[in-house]
Amino acid sequence: MRLLSTTCAALYLGLLSSLPAQNEQRLVWQPVQEYFIHVQPGRQPMTVAGKRRLNSFTSYTHLGTDFGFMGPAEHDIEWQKDEVCVHLGQEPEAWSGMWHSLAGLARESQKSLNFNAAWPELVSPAFQPKIASLRVDVRGRGRLKLEIKSDRQELLWSSALELDESTPRPVTLAVSPLACMKAKLFTWIAEPGSELCVDGLHLGVETADVAFDEYVLAASYAKLARCYDSSSGFVKDRSHLEDGAFESLASTGLFALATAVVSQPPLQIVSPEQAQKTLRQIHAAVKTLDRPYGVLPHFVRRCATGYMIHPGTEFSTVDTALYYHSLMLGAEMLADDELKSEITSAVDQIDFTKLRLPDGEISHGLKEDGRTLLPHGWRDWGGETALVMMLQNIVDENAPHRKMERPGQAWQGSGFITEIQSLFYPDFDSDVPDALDGVRWKTARERMLQTQKDYIARTWPHTAAAKLGLYGLSAGEGLYGDSYHVGGTDLPDQAVVHPHYILMSAAMADSTETYALLRRLEKAGLFTPWGMVEAASVTGKSYLPMNGSLNAGFEALGAYHLFAKHRQIPNAIYGASRQSQELRRAAQFFYPVTEGRVPTTTSAASE
Repeated sequence: MRLLSTTCAALYLGLLSSLPAQNEQRLVWQPVQEYFIHVQPGRQPMTVAGKRRLNSFTSYTHLGTDFGFMGPAEHDIEWQKDEVCVHLGQEPEAWSGMWHSLAGLARESQKSLNFNAAWPELVSPAFQPKIASLRVDVRGRGRLKLEIKSDRQELLWSSALELDESTPRPVTLAVSPLACMKAKLFTWIAEPGSELCVDGLHLGVETADVAFDEYVLAASYAKLARCYDSSSGFVKDRSHLEDGAFESLASTGLFALATAVVSQPPLQIVSPEQAQKTLRQIHAAVKTLDRPYGVLPHFVRRCATGYMIHPGTEFSTVDTALYYHSLMLGAEMLADDELKSEITSAVDQIDFTKLRLPDGEISHGLKEDGRTLLPHGWRDWGGETALVMMLQNIVDENAPHRKMERPGQAWQGSGFITEIQSLFYPDFDSDVPDALDGVRWKTARERMLQTQKDYIARTWPHTAAAKLGLYGLSAGEGLYGDSYHVGGTDLPDQAVVHPHYILMSAAMADSTETYALLRRLEKAGLFTPWGMVEAASVTGKSYLPMNGSLNAGFEALGAYHLFAKHRQIPNAIYGASRQSQELRRAAQFFYPVTEGRVPTTTSAASE
């Protein structure tokens, strides 16, 4: 009976995956801010001269914006646990409250949130969600005023609540999307005499009438697009940073590719014309950068004369590989021959002979001076090393082939390492042993995916993560947003999950099951209209809502591969990869095409 039930279930899931996707409009709550504290246990927020000072590196809203305190009694605001409290019972005239920017930093007056089309302007109207309600979670007694102001400080909406509640309760209020098309600040004000505690503020997001698989891709792309500075052509490392302060070349490349692919039929989340314009703007900006030996900086920042390498960072070979792979694919996809020619010329200028360490490895890059090689080389097995080696093969097919260490085993069992190359190349869907180390990449990736799932179920069987089916021991910001964390299945007692791996590895998983998991994560608040959270605790008690562009890029491209597989349509990224002469030359580093032997691959567009 059990076998029969399992067989019927499998047939039913197969039938579901072949049915046309059903459009649906939904209400999904997007936190503006849940007032949990982003500091290590035992540390307290600093106060200076009676006013609270917050570290902008770790303190930001769930929208990737800034926030602050206001009012004559702001120095009395208490934030010692996961709620913000005001005590004005003995203050008959003083008031206090908080402001939250809804788009960009508060001082960036040119940025605002359109409640009638809530995602970045690049996203086509057919996919744009609307904001038609607001929610505040509050307890206490007194009077609480809520306001939305424009980029010109005009009052667009307001409401006042009379409260007498001993326990927190959600209060939902309607708002007109058309009245808030240039919303800048969302504030709450506790009026004199009030004793209140606020747990959080939320936006009621009404999704467009699209299928869930389209929504997942559009939301993931919108998360990445929120980091794009259209005035410069660069992508910020984190959306809550000021434009020009800390821009990522890897993220800029991933955004270019994501923009190109979501412009393709049947989606056109971005118009093809806008996609081409965006890619050209990006490459025009990157062409102006210093590129010693052809290598791009890891991070750049704005200076008086343009953009320069960010002080204290390096010129990076893997970021160079990510950028040029992305742009080559994007230009191929958009059939932009002029852009293709410029990118190919830039790649040809990379001097790998000057980037090789004494033992033959390609260095991780150059120090800030643009002359001194970094002492570590690309030797560990995995996708990062593969992308650097394949970029070298485009420039010089006769370059020495140095084998990787621990073939088939990702360093520490970190999830992204087995998947990053497959964001660009279909060749690694194959179980043909590669020509360098004899690794069967498809098996290695499937083994990693199963190990990732088993790790949580085995190590933390009774946690929220296990019950949700959450997995992803990978790399990204730590749980408190103040350090980079590299996790993996080879390490004991890993309790921080980076959910981007779910989408990165989705081409290896059952697509119906993956979308079901994403729906559960949405209900749990880990996948919101502003995208996937950066990191989450296995206990479910804490998560980091930071909008980081690198993992956003991985998520957007992974969401596309998942979509193509689920819909069983031709994969546009893989089609461009197969069509590009340069990328075919790159792939031959691992899968040479010889007479009578052509590597077989499994398309990500099929189950």
